[in-house]
Amino acid sequence: MTTKEYYSRIMKIYIGESLAYLLASVACFGLLAYVTRGHYLWSGIGVIPLLVLMLLSLNRFGMHWINKSKLSYDETNRATSPLDENQLFIAFLFSPTLHMIFFTGDGVYAGSLKDKRTNIAMWIMPASLLLLMPRSYQLCDNEGNMLAEYKVKYGLNGAISILDAEERRIGVYRQEMRMSGVTNEYGIRQYEGEMEHSAAFSIAHSRNQQAIAAFNSGWMPAYTSGRFLDANMPVLTFLNATEDEKRIVFSYCVDYLQAQNH
Repeated sequence: MTTKEYYSRIMKIYIGESLAYLLASVACFGLLAYVTRGHYLWSGIGVIPLLVLMLLSLNRFGMHWINKSKLSYDETNRATSPLDENQLFIAFLFSPTLHMIFFTGDGVYAGSLKDKRTNIAMWIMPASLLLLMPRSYQLCDNEGNMLAEYKVKYGLNGAISILDAEERRIGVYRQEMRMSGVTNEYGIRQYEGEMEHSAAFSIAHSRNQQAIAAFNSGWMPAYTSGRFLDANMPVLTFLNATEDEKRIVFSYCVDYLQAQNH
């Protein structure tokens, strides 16, 4: 997937939303006209909220359509993964649960982090209920190969077992108020994460407080101008982190972001 394909998919979602709101407006107008026995004025007033939502979706589609032509695309599809890069730009796909996709600074698709469950029932159930159930997220490269798995226990803040591609457990993530940590197989805390605010967090070694990663939203490096439409696109930056440490960092993304942007 290139950035061009990603934005094309987003635009299709906006068009789908607009059509859904239009059809709902027509159906509600007919129902209200029947209930009010032909009072079309009140029926029209009753569907105004749906029409407003339709116009908002069309506006988002239009803005993407206008700005899309200004983007410079790199159609290169080199093999890479979230573990190979030191800086990742994050987008969220429409999904009942967390579905993150990662791009490099030059717009190349690097991989994804998404829920392992794919059944249709997930689209029917409330998202809040899905987050209370046991679940598993997979980190994959841009060819679909699994790099890590994150098994979450019951509850929104349940412990997360971090597994590598060979299903070897490399740590367990636990959240404690504002501070969260990852312990090794002996229960010794090795890494700590702190939520600075709703759009930023950092992860560091517990022993010497040396940072290994930082997540920020609200700024984009100048060299990415022309690559992405969203100036507030989240950025995940690794700081001399090993592959296993990068796997650990993504467990923080699972916990902090699983209730957002999907």
